[in-house]
Amino acid sequence: MTEERRRDSDSDRTHRPAISRRRLLAIAGLGAAGATAGCNGLGGDATPTPDPDGGNDPADSPASTPTATATPEATETAAETSTATETSTQTSVASGFDADTLAESPSSHVAPADGFADASWLSGALPDVVKVTTLDASGEGSLRWALNQPGARIVVFEVGGVIDLGGQSLAVSRPNVFVAGQTAPSPGITIIRGGLTIGADNVILQHLRVRPGDDLSGPVDCIGNEGGSNVIVDHCTATWGSDESISTNAGAENPKVTLSNNLIAECLNDSIHPKGEHGYGTLVMDRSKQVTIAGNLWANNVARHPRLKGGSTSVVVNNVAYNYERALNLGGGVADETRASVVGNFYAAGERTDPDDPVIGTTYTDADGPVTAFVAYNETDPSSIPITRDGTRIDLVSERPLWPDGLAAVRGEAAYENALSASGARPADRDAIDERIVSDVDARAGGVIDSQEEVGGYPDPEPTERELDVPESGLAEWLREFTLAVEQN
Repeated sequence: MTEERRRDSDSDRTHRPAISRRRLLAIAGLGAAGATAGCNGLGGDATPTPDPDGGNDPADSPASTPTATATPEATETAAETSTATETSTQTSVASGFDADTLAESPSSHVAPADGFADASWLSGALPDVVKVTTLDASGEGSLRWALNQPGARIVVFEVGGVIDLGGQSLAVSRPNVFVAGQTAPSPGITIIRGGLTIGADNVILQHLRVRPGDDLSGPVDCIGNEGGSNVIVDHCTATWGSDESISTNAGAENPKVTLSNNLIAECLNDSIHPKGEHGYGTLVMDRSKQVTIAGNLWANNVARHPRLKGGSTSVVVNNVAYNYERALNLGGGVADETRASVVGNFYAAGERTDPDDPVIGTTYTDADGPVTAFVAYNETDPSSIPITRDGTRIDLVSERPLWPDGLAAVRGEAAYENALSASGARPADRDAIDERIVSDVDARAGGVIDSQEEVGGYPDPEPTERELDVPESGLAEWLREFTLAVEQN
């Protein structure tokens, strides 16, 4: 994200627990009544619920007590209707799209629509299905061309392999687009030598790998939201960025951003950023509202896991961070209040981690606004790493300042298992790079890098093709079959 950053200081820091996938899903509340850590709306009114494991709460302070159980009701807005000219790579479907298909994830207890952002703009619409038929960086049939088509559209892929942007990053500048990377034949879609910037409303990205690397003229995020509202980035892989890996600058007038089930790793540290060392994970910029960060895996980044700047309102739930120098940082930059709910995250120490530093910290002066946070069920490895520390000027509260309807949290150790099995693009069809990163987390191996060349360089898989027969009805069910194929082991 290219904008001025006033202060770059964040704060902080994790063995593998044994927990079965079946037990994880039961705790998560997928069809069961055991879900924990829910709260309706933004008001914060809540009553305590039992410990999700049926035992005692692991923390004694009021700020670590869970509040109400989530109601799994999706927030809906008015649906948009759009049509477009049919071509050989663009097809109108007659029956709209059932957005409820995004209310569940085949691989994770965190579904794409569980956050503040939703897919209701797809409901009842007549979306065009736009086919990507070439791995070229531009031209008809390319991903760039598909993103620039007008109207409500679902982008599907008849090709698999690498899209080399050659330094010309992609921009999502037209609203109402669902990019379904799960439809690509194996090995899926990997974008190199460029990033992807979102500047439009109602955007969904799924199952894309973005690996910019250092063969560029300047730093880029892998995926950055620059003002888009109602944005979902789910099950994507973001590695080898040279600014942040994934960031959002939604702003007060453009709320509702969800970053879920992503693999966010190996941001290049001492690379091409003009500030020097800058291997950062996720940044939520000043006054960004209703940001959901859930089910993600950060690995081998220096800092920002995430950083939530002043005036932002966010929930940070069931994420995992490994081998960080500075972990979660709150506030700073503007005088507005920062509010956050931080629940069920898992922080694992690596070679860059100081086990004496707390996971959650803040950097701001008297000119900056206050920071209010609800903190519960977070875990570390080793367990001696503190979550918070007195004197950090964070007001720890006993009720969540905000929480999206429908989001059910699990405890930290269950979040760890979920992230290893479900994060990133195509978790049932991971490429060798994602496999290596996840294995490094599990083995407590790997490290921060300055160039992709340190870990094998840009991928170059054999391109693949598969013709897609788009149905005239039942589009959501058709798409879900592709999602099942790439998410379920």
